[in-house]
Amino acid sequence: MKVAEKDIVVQGMLEDEYARCREVIKALLAKAESYPKGALNVRIKQNKEKEYAYHYLVRRDGKKVINRHISEKELPKLQKLIEEREKCRKEIKAYKKRMAYLQKLLKKPNPGGGRHESVAR
Repeated sequence: MKVAEKDIVVQGMLEDEYARCREVIKALLAKAESYPKGALNVRIKQNKEKEYAYHYLVRRDGKKVINRHISEKELPKLQKLIEEREKCRKEIKAYKKRMAYLQKLLKKPNPGGGRHESVAR
């Protein structure tokens, strides 16, 4: 890509795309933080001859594991929010790949291996 390296216009476009990707990642990280953390699990309990199933949200808080019961009313809304959080994570991953490619083209150093802390600067 010797021609693109010498072309100021192409270099400027690559810089703009790199900056845009950084901004998009910042926005997606902020959006992902607003969603509930953790994974949705199901427990099945047996009491005498009946079997009960209930949902709970499990997440880590430091070394502690926190389980929060989820009512049947809350379940569809929470499932949707978790799906949206996962979509955000996939988008972040795609933008990080794009930024890594742009870093190679622009010959920028990659401190931290592309983790979100280095992207947020």
